[in-house]
Amino acid sequence: MKYVKCGAEVFEFKPKPLSKTCSYCEERAILRPEGTSLYLCKDCFLKFCEKRVKENIIKYKMFSEGERVGVFLSGGKDSAALLAILKKLFPMQNIIGIYLNLGIRYYSEYAQSAVEELCKKLEVPLHIIDLVEREGVRIDDFVFTSFKDKVCSVCGVIKRYYFTKVVKELNLDVIATGHHLDDTLSTMLSLFFNGDFIGLSRLRPVLPPLHAGQAKKVKPLFSLPELDIFHYSVLSELPIEGCSCPHGELTPAKRWKSWLNDMLKEDKTFKFRLLSIFMKKLLPLLPKEKPEKEDEFYPCQVCGEPTPSKSHICVKCRRVSLLQRVEDKRLEWTAEEFLTYYLQNRDRILVFDVREKEDYETGTFPSAIWVDPNLVSAEEKDFFKHFKNYRGKELIFLCYSGRLSYLFVLRLRKLGFKAYNIKNPEKLLQKID
Repeated sequence: MKYVKCGAEVFEFKPKPLSKTCSYCEERAILRPEGTSLYLCKDCFLKFCEKRVKENIIKYKMFSEGERVGVFLSGGKDSAALLAILKKLFPMQNIIGIYLNLGIRYYSEYAQSAVEELCKKLEVPLHIIDLVEREGVRIDDFVFTSFKDKVCSVCGVIKRYYFTKVVKELNLDVIATGHHLDDTLSTMLSLFFNGDFIGLSRLRPVLPPLHAGQAKKVKPLFSLPELDIFHYSVLSELPIEGCSCPHGELTPAKRWKSWLNDMLKEDKTFKFRLLSIFMKKLLPLLPKEKPEKEDEFYPCQVCGEPTPSKSHICVKCRRVSLLQRVEDKRLEWTAEEFLTYYLQNRDRILVFDVREKEDYETGTFPSAIWVDPNLVSAEEKDFFKHFKNYRGKELIFLCYSGRLSYLFVLRLRKLGFKAYNIKNPEKLLQKID
């Protein structure tokens, strides 16, 4: 099983017997949990992870019997493992899966399919929120705004808005997210070095509601390493989308993750020791957020939801309103549309083929330039350097299905280039043949 994260981080796991026997039974071990000296077989590893989660839930009183728990699902490994573990540990708990389809081309529909399959497998009811249906916009559209290089920020605003809204719609008591040890530590380091102590305080594994209509937020996986969660999802044969969001940006927190993994090579307990220091030494020094007063909120003039904004327009509605000023939000051409457009504007168009080189050499669009498909995961300066001489041109990308070429288009749009994807490249190549 291979899991590819945006930014080229790859998780790969093919379970195979090791030379050691399991530390808990006589079976042949298949892996070592991160940060331990244990060797575990499949069954013992699954129980090992589940025990850690159960201890977190009990110790921090994350939820009680009878409470309605909503699990936010992304289609990825972390939320899938969380839902599977909660369903296994608490089969009688009222658990609901929630998926927010953000309309991200070549990703959201794949992720939704994985979520639907997961909930069917675990027999968990699923509630889907479709951003395109509710707002008439896609997250992709924000590459046409001043937030083109901060799409993750806008996405966070929209997610928080709808997660708060769905709490009321589904009458939830608790919302659970798949944040793990690596998330906690990398965010902690990023916030600490930025002096954001309010943000640090919100890294607690349990956050009480700050105002009426909110639910308690819990992170049952906060002490589990990301690699262990990936192994759990593979060994449990959970349906997951094999690639992470194409808008994933190389944030400071993600750079800290890389540093944490480097430190792990020198000290395998480093992450757990750092978490212990954070939980026992630093968090007690930080003030807890106080519940917000009801009179500090106003109904949003656009959507009616409560907002602390003195303008009486919530952040989500302000962000979405930016798209009303964008006349053309096109990022893709069909083969037929492109050919018509190309014949009229060929002097200002450059076509790039990001298929494997042997396929490019077998046959491609006339005058198409081959680009190594691995360039999509290059550092920003190297990526920009490759295309900087083409600024001012319209850059058209094609691949096998449109998925990889769309990643090139998104990256270039965020850098200010005018780039488009071919939606059905096989038809374009057939016409050429």
